Amino acid sequence: MSASAKGNEALRTAQRERILRAAETLLVTHGVERSRLRDVSDAAGVSIGTVQHYFDTRDNLIAELFEWSSERRLEAWMAAAPSSGDPWSRVVALLYASLPDPLLWRSRIWIEFCAMARDAELRSKLDRHYDAWRPPFRAAIEAGVGAGVFRIVMPVADIVDLFIIFGDGASVGISLAAPGIDGEMLRRLLVQTARVVLGVAADVPTPPPPAPPR
Repeated sequence: MSASAKGNEALRTAQRERILRAAETLLVTHGVERSRLRDVSDAAGVSIGTVQHYFDTRDNLIAELFEWSSERRLEAWMAAAPSSGDPWSRVVALLYASLPDPLLWRSRIWIEFCAMARDAELRSKLDRHYDAWRPPFRAAIEAGVGAGVFRIVMPVADIVDLFIIFGDGASVGISLAAPGIDGEMLRRLLVQTARVVLGVAADVPTPPPPAPPR
């Protein structure tokens, strides 16, 4: 590929991502029903013809946005899934990653996507992400059971699903700005719940949450 072709490809990639970022912002602030192609073009600072060049219909744009945004969330999740180290630290890292900052923003995106997943194609994509989240939790929990660090009284699969359901429920509370609910409180409750469910001794310290993004 020539230098000119590479430059054009980089420009197209950057422009497409700019449009998707603008669409994501509109999704968070106005919801999917008010995210029209014209609104997206205005927010992205490009012509509506440019938006239609990449996404010929609003439905295609929303489907692409679902894929783009959820893939980034999944990549961040997988990056937070250590395959080594003590099992409790691994579990806590995954729990923290299930409530990522900026929490309000990410929670509202996730809730919008879950609402859109009534569509069969989007539902299958959502299922793929749930399936990808389970193995890191399962591996860490099984390692802890094998090492005698965790003393569980319910099946590992049920514990994994409990953690995932808790994360989804937390996203609902945050996105609705429910009274008394904030990220710090939710992370604390999630870790405390995990400690009880996994049978972690009280004298085992809890790793601190990651520093918020700059």
